[in-house]
Amino acid sequence: MEVYNLQKNHGNIISIISFIIPLIMTLFILNWYFKITPYQRYQGLPLMLTPIASIIGIILANISFKRHSNNLAKLSIIFNTLLFFLPFAYWILGTIIWGP
Repeated sequence: MEVYNLQKNHGNIISIISFIIPLIMTLFILNWYFKITPYQRYQGLPLMLTPIASIIGIILANISFKRHSNNLAKLSIIFNTLLFFLPFAYWILGTIIWGP
């Protein structure tokens, strides 16, 4: 019984971490795009780092889902996958709309 609870706790902690990663990246992207804060030092860096951070989040969410199947892990997989494709869609649509 203790092993199951330990796996459940580790699965929950990993799923929380894998959900926080895309949440922070989304906040950085929104700050960069809408200029919410006056601190714009890193310019387009959040958009460039998003696919890398999303892959890490997807891996952590899969580990969490395999240890203990929970809804937060499923939601994290979806959120990380959407965030993985966001920069590519932004670059492609930007090229199509504004041209080369």
